[in-house]
Amino acid sequence: MLDPLSGKQLSEYDLRLLRVFKAVVEHGGFAAAEHSLGITRSTISVHMSSLESRMNIKLCVRGRAGFALTERGQTVYQACLQLFSSIQEFASLVDNLGKPLTGELVILYSDLLDRRSIENIAKAVTAIKQQAPRLCISLNMESVANIESALINNQAHVGFYPAYRSIDGLLSEVVFSESIYLCASKQSPLFGTLDADIDRERLAKHAAIHPSIELNPKGRAQLQQLNFGAKGYQFDSRLALILSGAYIGYLPISEAQPYIDQQTIRLIKPNEYSYPFELSLVHKINPNEKQKVQLAMDALQTQFVTH
Repeated sequence: MLDPLSGKQLSEYDLRLLRVFKAVVEHGGFAAAEHSLGITRSTISVHMSSLESRMNIKLCVRGRAGFALTERGQTVYQACLQLFSSIQEFASLVDNLGKPLTGELVILYSDLLDRRSIENIAKAVTAIKQQAPRLCISLNMESVANIESALINNQAHVGFYPAYRSIDGLLSEVVFSESIYLCASKQSPLFGTLDADIDRERLAKHAAIHPSIELNPKGRAQLQQLNFGAKGYQFDSRLALILSGAYIGYLPISEAQPYIDQQTIRLIKPNEYSYPFELSLVHKINPNEKQKVQLAMDALQTQFVTH
């Protein structure tokens, strides 16, 4: 019944034996586990023999040299830890299903929000409050590094920021994408230069803005061709630097278009100098407050993906 080939399920008796085994391992022997289990050493021995018989596995050796797990015993012990952790997690989940969500829901973002994003977040907040009216929602801007740290350390539930890299322990989903283009303002000598006359050597003569964040491979390849003289992570910072005429830099088309329409900014060789900008919703793979994370992810995904 503990034989995986038998197809039978664990019984309550099997779980009881496994709990005895786990206690024996963690106390380092039969005698040391007596007090914790509240049963005699001889009863522990009977239980252990029964477990080994039912599993058809030698779990441990005991004698004058002391108590020690066999190699298979080590494997079974690790499986026990996972089993009882899953049981505890299930019990906690079921216990909380009927309780209203309370406390704080922390959502962090890395850039100044445009009108579309503000509207999407507002609709997501409405959906969250309808399902969990007692939640206190905390919405704040932080750097990408601070958002990643907060998610990993369970200090935030959901973050959204540019999808430039993967972090162990975090799961991300791209919910928005648009193209980023190299731009020059009317104050720049490049503004009136034909694309055909702009080559790498000419670009390298003009100071450029470094985005201060890791980019995708296409973006990195383009940055290597530029001569950096400024840094600007947020798009509004880059826009101000570009408008000065002292620098060229990358902007999303949504940010650049109003200035293109006013003929105060132009795109430089847009077929060659552009790369995709992607916005991701990010959360910890195994967060402490899974219900809050799922609630926020569902609401935000619905708004950003469908609008």
